[in-house]
Amino acid sequence: MSISCRFAVPFFLLCSALASSASWAHSAAPTTEIVTIGFAAPLAEVSARQGRNAALLAIEEINKGNPTVNGRAIVFELLEQDDKADPRISEFIARSFANSKAIGVIGHWNSATTVAAAPIYHTAGLAQISPFSWSRSFTQKSYKTAFQTIGSDDVGLALAADYLIGEQKLKRVLVLDDGGFLGISMADYFSNHVKAADGEVIQRMSISGNTSDFNQPLQRAREAKAELIFFSGRVMQSDVLARSLQRFRLPAKLLLTGSVVSPAFLKNAGDIDSTILAIVPSTPLDKRPGMAALQKKYAERFGGEMIPFAVYSYDSVQLLAAATKKANSLDRAKIIDALHEIKYSGVSANIAFDANGALLKPGYTLYSYERKGWTPLRVFNGK
Repeated sequence: MSISCRFAVPFFLLCSALASSASWAHSAAPTTEIVTIGFAAPLAEVSARQGRNAALLAIEEINKGNPTVNGRAIVFELLEQDDKADPRISEFIARSFANSKAIGVIGHWNSATTVAAAPIYHTAGLAQISPFSWSRSFTQKSYKTAFQTIGSDDVGLALAADYLIGEQKLKRVLVLDDGGFLGISMADYFSNHVKAADGEVIQRMSISGNTSDFNQPLQRAREAKAELIFFSGRVMQSDVLARSLQRFRLPAKLLLTGSVVSPAFLKNAGDIDSTILAIVPSTPLDKRPGMAALQKKYAERFGGEMIPFAVYSYDSVQLLAAATKKANSLDRAKIIDALHEIKYSGVSANIAFDANGALLKPGYTLYSYERKGWTPLRVFNGK
């Protein structure tokens, strides 16, 4: 019995000491707070999925750096939502993000969904960084919450019109759109810029966004002796139009917009002798410092090639994290203020915003499709 008592006292003291030590360690260990960044895009589309992947890559890289805010350890997470390129769904998602603890949203991917969601984010005081929408309408309403990481369509189309109409003397222009929000607005902008450059809009036409029949507009282009055809629409339709132009053997040049400058378009378009042009809201991305390294990291992480435009999602996440660090706070209003002040050297561009959230000094490139590849024809550096 004496032996039992002799060991009982030290054991009790030992247990007390361990319990006390564990309690101290638990109270002293820093707690890690999860910080949510929203991401919204039509995830059934390849380009949007790659944008999501690039955003995830940025999140992983940031977290490896053990970020802190006001002395607290934080871990960023991406909360993704599929808006299906539907403005009504984008509004529902925006309200969901507004009522969440998200510090900002990367989205939306399309101009129509981006613009539809913008008033909701504005009312909620939640930063909205659109990685791929270049509609001027997004920043036109002066929402403090709206940030556009690429140049606006209006400016890019003005530069293209000045060059093609003013310098290349392509005076007779047929303007065609797909009947969608962005397609119509871009066609309107381009029509105005053609007239301002002393060109003539011989026909202004719209087609269904689901059709593959371009016979009527191309027949009209032939009859009116068009020198330039402008089309703002989906990539799949642009591909069909390019091949249809070849079939009609029209001498007119074709000007397309945006994400046609990709390997997917080159693969689907086949052999084309016609002159195909495209205006893109960036300087050549393959020339940007860090682009090759990012594409390599993407391939290692996701097992496939990254389309160049996915870089904007990567930069948007890095930008929001940098603004959070600059604000040293998770308060939405302070992060928005930091975004308006920040000057960030991204992979895609040097990023800073004017009072309306539009990108300062945006660059644009007019590409030409030659020898089954896209070649920069004219680069317009930001001013």
